[in-house]
Amino acid sequence: MQSADRDHIVRLPGGRMLGYAQYGDPQGKPLLYFHGGVSSRLDIAFAHDHCKGRGIKIIAPDRPGIGISTLKRGRSMLNWADDVEFLLNELAVDKLPLLGWSLGGSYAFACAYKIPQRLQKIATVGAASAMVPPITMADLGMWTDRFLLCCPPYLQWLQALIVTMGGKLPPWAVKKILLTEVSQCDRSIIETMSDFEAASFIIESTGQGGWGVVDDYSAYSSDWQFLVEDISSKITLWQGEDDRLCPRAMSHYLEQHIKNANLKIVPGEGHFLLRRHLSQVLDDLI
Repeated sequence: MQSADRDHIVRLPGGRMLGYAQYGDPQGKPLLYFHGGVSSRLDIAFAHDHCKGRGIKIIAPDRPGIGISTLKRGRSMLNWADDVEFLLNELAVDKLPLLGWSLGGSYAFACAYKIPQRLQKIATVGAASAMVPPITMADLGMWTDRFLLCCPPYLQWLQALIVTMGGKLPPWAVKKILLTEVSQCDRSIIETMSDFEAASFIIESTGQGGWGVVDDYSAYSSDWQFLVEDISSKITLWQGEDDRLCPRAMSHYLEQHIKNANLKIVPGEGHFLLRRHLSQVLDDLI
């Protein structure tokens, strides 16, 4: 795939840049995709060939400060919905389905709440709910997630520094760290990837330094300014039975509190279930 397909830019009101990638069929049916945490628009690149053959065009934006999108300090979850609506207007897309992976699922809920009229159907894979009882920090399987969520605000500079340094590790080292954090079923998927494929979407998230990632988690851990109970859209919650990164307790919480949620637990899969079940998820969504 040519790099031009990965590096599109629109200028937002106020001068910020919003970067996004396009995968699949350039003339296909549009689908909006939100990347995970400590990740970027590149984490869905593996779907390019599949979607090209299915007549689907994936639009995958970077959140502020991540990848090629301009930093916006102090942003909230709902601020992201404003950026997304502007992007859809620029692309002349009235309404389309939305897929969010991992932390991107939380940002999908913000859009489901604030701009439901722009979304046809919504699906999440391994979505992160708010950190509410009975969910605890210990339930999160990735050390990076716990570190980014547990530090007080006055130590954000340290978080940004460590994330920046992590993004400078060689791809083989990033892949090795990732393999130690996930379940066995996820390891079997990641082991088949090249070092570059397993690490590029993570390294890209820190291309401007660590502040975009820190802000991503800060917005998530702050007041969402809305309740998932107030979401009226139909949402399919895909969850790997053996997901160690976003535990099943999160999906069960979301199923209980979102009125029109449909939870689908996939046996024998983890956080990276989309790698094996892309066709199934897209068929249900589109």
